[in-house]
Amino acid sequence: MRYLLFIMLISLNFYLLFSFSKKFERQYLLKLFPAMIPIVIVLFFGFGFALKLLHIQMNFVTSETLISAMMSLIVISLINFVNQFFSYIVDLVVTFHQKKNAANLGRHPIKFFVDNQIMLKRVTTLIWFFGSALMLYGIWLGG
Repeated sequence: MRYLLFIMLISLNFYLLFSFSKKFERQYLLKLFPAMIPIVIVLFFGFGFALKLLHIQMNFVTSETLISAMMSLIVISLINFVNQFFSYIVDLVVTFHQKKNAANLGRHPIKFFVDNQIMLKRVTTLIWFFGSALMLYGIWLGG
C-alpha cells in the first residue's frame, strides 16, 4: 500500500510541476500553493477532531499513514511554490535586462541567461522534481 501511495504522489507531483502549471497564470499559482499548507493542516486536525467526536480510536498504522499523507501534501505544495517562484524570478530578471539593460544584452552572462531562460526553468523543474521524489521516498519508504 505504501508503494502505491508513493507512486501516486510522485505522479501527482510530476503532473503539478510539468502540466498543471502551464494551465494557469503564475500569479494565481503563487497564491494557490502556499495556501495549500494551512488547508492541509486544518484538514489534518479537523479529521482528528471528527474521529474524536465519533469516538473512533486510531491505531499506529493509520495515524502514521495520516501524518505521512499530510507531510507529503506539504512537500508537494512547497516544491511547486518554489518552482513557480523561481520561474517568476527568472522572468523578472530577463524582463529587467530587456527593458533597462538593452545595451548589455550581448554580453556573456546576461546573453546566456536571456537566451537560455526556458532551459534554466526546465532544468530547475527537474531538480525540484527529483528532490521532491527523494523527500517523498523518505516519508513513505525510508524508515
